[in-house]
Amino acid sequence: MKDARTFFRYLPVSPENRAWGAYILDAGFALVPPRSAYPPCQHPASHHFTWDLGRTLHSYQFLYITRGGGIFESSQGSAQTVQAGDLFIIYPEVWHRYHPNPDTGWDEYWVEFDGDYVRRLMLHAAFKPESPILKIGMQQPLLQLFLDSVEVTRCQPAEYQYLLGALAIQIIAHTLSAIRQKSYEGRPVDQVIREAKQLLSRQSVAPIPLEHFADQLHMSYSAFRRLFKAQTGFSPRQFALEVCLRRAKDLLQHTDKPVHAVAEELGFESAPYFSRFLKQKTGLSPSELRKKEPLRIPES
Repeated sequence: MKDARTFFRYLPVSPENRAWGAYILDAGFALVPPRSAYPPCQHPASHHFTWDLGRTLHSYQFLYITRGGGIFESSQGSAQTVQAGDLFIIYPEVWHRYHPNPDTGWDEYWVEFDGDYVRRLMLHAAFKPESPILKIGMQQPLLQLFLDSVEVTRCQPAEYQYLLGALAIQIIAHTLSAIRQKSYEGRPVDQVIREAKQLLSRQSVAPIPLEHFADQLHMSYSAFRRLFKAQTGFSPRQFALEVCLRRAKDLLQHTDKPVHAVAEELGFESAPYFSRFLKQKTGLSPSELRKKEPLRIPES
């Protein structure tokens, strides 16, 4: 469908696409002006609905509202207000209905998807049928993924179903990222982590008073540690260790500095202590490390 303010396309899914584990069944958008009919056009019988009857789908659908507001209701809970910056999730086999506010209308973008892999991803604790509205705010990268999905359904390039499956996974991942971003009060997560990594990278050697970093970032250490590991894959201490070992590698393999000078530069109290540290963490002595390329650092 097929005017400047509305587009959608419903797609067949082949056995090969289902085996891929992630596929998109339909995607579209509707820019609904104030005081206009809703839905603004007729969808297939399996998807069309009225406020009086509602509907039930058999797959997941994400709807992202970028202008205006309205109401969403499902069998999992009473009617809730939806506003620009909200994404609401329609879960399989859950009756639901929604409608823009007549005074404002709304702009909606949606993607319906499914698959074995998608269903595993949707088991994430952040996704709860009883809490279908996610107040993630305006996320341009996420909106672009919705637009990309619409464009692929429109153009249908070679192997487009596989492209759409990848987009479905990205939409889920970006939504999770947006949820985490909003869960931290006060400052963007990426800014907090960037500052923490800068602080850790300037340290010389473990042990490091990491609690001081949490204080500087105005959060508890436990919250700082969880946030840091979720974003980087390392605990703060593992990250600091990685930095220290990488610096040791660079100094030993790319300079002629004696071992005691490297140890001093990295903040170790003595060359023997530095040697024991390297042997424990890498299985290599300083002299052996100088001969190795590349160095593989154990994670723990």
